[in-house]
Amino acid sequence: MRQFFVYPVIFIVGEILAILIFMTLRKSVANTSAIKKPDVETFKGILERLVIFCGLTGGYSTVLVMFGALKLGTRLHDEHDKNVSNNYFLIGNLLSAFIAIADAIACGVLLKR
Repeated sequence: MRQFFVYPVIFIVGEILAILIFMTLRKSVANTSAIKKPDVETFKGILERLVIFCGLTGGYSTVLVMFGALKLGTRLHDEHDKNVSNNYFLIGNLLSAFIAIADAIACGVLLKR
Protein backbone atom coordinates (compact mmCIF):
# COMPACT_ATOMS: atom_id res chain seq x y z
CA MET A 1 0.00 0.00 0.00
CA ARG A 2 2.89 2.33 0.77
CA GLN A 3 4.21 1.96 -2.78
CA PHE A 4 0.93 3.25 -4.12
CA PHE A 5 1.66 6.68 -2.61
CA VAL A 6 5.45 6.84 -2.81
CA TYR A 7 5.79 6.54 -6.60
CA PRO A 8 3.40 9.34 -7.60
CA VAL A 9 4.53 11.66 -4.79
CA ILE A 10 8.20 11.27 -5.73
CA PHE A 11 7.43 11.80 -9.42
CA ILE A 12 5.39 14.95 -8.74
CA VAL A 13 8.10 16.37 -6.46
CA GLY A 14 10.63 15.64 -9.21
CA GLU A 15 8.49 17.45 -11.77
CA ILE A 16 8.21 20.50 -9.52
CA LEU A 17 12.00 20.53 -9.23
CA ALA A 18 12.22 20.06 -13.00
CA ILE A 19 10.10 23.18 -13.56
CA LEU A 20 12.47 25.22 -11.40
CA ILE A 21 15.59 23.75 -13.02
CA PHE A 22 14.30 24.29 -16.57
CA MET A 23 13.30 27.89 -15.75
CA THR A 24 16.92 28.54 -14.81
CA LEU A 25 18.20 26.65 -17.86
CA ARG A 26 15.98 28.59 -20.27
CA LYS A 27 17.17 31.88 -18.83
CA SER A 28 20.88 31.05 -18.72
CA VAL A 29 21.50 28.77 -21.72
CA ALA A 30 18.72 29.55 -24.20
CA ASN A 31 18.62 33.29 -23.37
CA THR A 32 14.82 33.33 -23.30
CA SER A 33 12.26 34.18 -20.68
CA ALA A 34 12.41 31.95 -17.61
CA ILE A 35 8.64 31.51 -17.59
CA LYS A 36 6.85 30.09 -20.59
CA LYS A 37 3.35 28.90 -21.30
CA PRO A 38 3.20 25.08 -21.20
CA ASP A 39 3.21 23.69 -24.73
CA VAL A 40 3.58 20.31 -26.41
CA GLU A 41 7.33 20.28 -25.62
CA THR A 42 6.56 20.67 -21.92
CA PHE A 43 4.20 17.69 -21.92
CA LYS A 44 6.61 15.68 -24.06
CA GLY A 45 9.32 16.25 -21.42
CA ILE A 46 6.99 15.13 -18.62
CA LEU A 47 6.07 12.02 -20.62
CA GLU A 48 9.75 11.24 -21.27
CA ARG A 49 10.59 11.49 -17.57
CA LEU A 50 7.55 9.37 -16.69
CA VAL A 51 8.63 6.63 -19.11
CA ILE A 52 12.19 6.67 -17.74
CA PHE A 53 10.91 6.72 -14.16
CA CYS A 54 8.58 3.75 -14.75
CA GLY A 55 11.31 1.85 -16.58
CA LEU A 56 13.88 2.37 -13.86
CA THR A 57 11.54 1.65 -10.95
CA GLY A 58 10.36 -1.45 -12.80
CA GLY A 59 13.94 -2.69 -13.18
CA TYR A 60 14.26 -1.98 -16.90
CA SER A 61 17.39 0.17 -17.04
CA THR A 62 17.58 -0.30 -20.81
CA VAL A 63 14.91 2.37 -20.99
CA LEU A 64 17.82 4.83 -20.89
CA VAL A 65 19.21 3.38 -24.13
CA MET A 66 15.79 3.65 -25.72
CA PHE A 67 15.53 7.26 -24.53
CA GLY A 68 18.89 8.12 -26.07
CA ALA A 69 18.06 6.48 -29.37
CA LEU A 70 14.68 8.15 -29.62
CA LYS A 71 16.07 11.57 -28.77
CA LEU A 72 18.90 11.23 -31.28
CA GLY A 73 16.55 10.02 -34.01
CA THR A 74 14.06 12.79 -33.51
CA ARG A 75 16.78 15.43 -33.22
CA LEU A 76 18.44 14.46 -36.50
CA HIS A 77 15.16 14.78 -38.36
CA ASP A 78 14.26 18.19 -36.95
CA GLU A 79 17.72 19.71 -36.72
CA HIS A 80 17.25 22.25 -39.49
CA ASP A 81 13.75 23.31 -38.45
CA LYS A 82 14.53 24.19 -34.84
CA ASN A 83 16.38 27.16 -33.50
CA VAL A 84 17.16 25.44 -30.19
CA SER A 85 20.90 25.27 -29.65
CA ASN A 86 22.68 21.96 -29.28
CA ASN A 87 23.84 22.96 -25.80
CA TYR A 88 20.28 23.59 -24.66
CA PHE A 89 19.14 20.29 -26.21
CA LEU A 90 21.95 18.29 -24.60
CA ILE A 91 21.70 19.89 -21.18
CA GLY A 92 17.92 19.63 -21.17
CA ASN A 93 17.92 15.94 -22.05
CA LEU A 94 20.64 15.11 -19.55
CA LEU A 95 18.71 16.96 -16.85
CA SER A 96 15.53 15.10 -17.78
CA ALA A 97 17.28 11.75 -17.49
CA PHE A 98 18.94 12.83 -14.23
CA ILE A 99 15.64 13.92 -12.68
CA ALA A 100 13.98 10.62 -13.60
CA ILE A 101 16.94 8.62 -12.27
CA ALA A 102 16.98 10.65 -9.03
CA ASP A 103 13.24 10.03 -8.64
CA ALA A 104 13.75 6.28 -9.08
CA ILE A 105 16.61 6.26 -6.56
CA ALA A 106 14.50 8.24 -4.06
CA CYS A 107 11.69 5.69 -4.42
CA GLY A 108 14.12 2.85 -3.84
CA VAL A 109 15.49 4.49 -0.70
CA LEU A 110 12.06 5.36 0.70
CA LEU A 111 10.63 1.90 0.05
CA LYS A 112 13.56 0.13 1.75
CA ARG A 113 12.81 1.85 5.06
